[in-house]
Amino acid sequence: MKPDVICRAEDLPFADGAFDLVVSRIAPHHFGDIAAAVAEMARVSNDLVVVEDTLYVSEQVEEAERLRDPTHVRSYTEQAWRSFLEGAGLEVEAVESFEKRHPLEAWLDRSGTPELDKPRVKQLLADRIEGDEYVDTKLVLKARKAA
Repeated sequence: MKPDVICRAEDLPFADGAFDLVVSRIAPHHFGDIAAAVAEMARVSNDLVVVEDTLYVSEQVEEAERLRDPTHVRSYTEQAWRSFLEGAGLEVEAVESFEKRHPLEAWLDRSGTPELDKPRVKQLLADRIEGDEYVDTKLVLKARKAA
């Protein structure tokens, strides 16, 4: 599959209300301007916006994420997500969270984590590593255009 459009989330090249549903899954923690990206998602949605991303846990985890993947900008709390969505004129209807387990070495290798940084990442995430898996928490928010 090839993309039809490649662009920044902050500059979506679509008309206002072009889509009934806009979904962003496991990408927002890479967006440079999250509020602008959410505003764009709300703008191009005619009705619903659904976001799934990694939940903010601590600055220690943020440091580990940046070491593992330099494209990581920031994860956000549920309250921050509510603020972004509400600030874009959306009403949050549902919020769910769930654990996601990643085979640790494959997770580190997938983003090209340098061998020299792997011990530090593991140290920073020690309380979130179970056996050979990294356990993180994902957050899903469903929001609708305000009536």
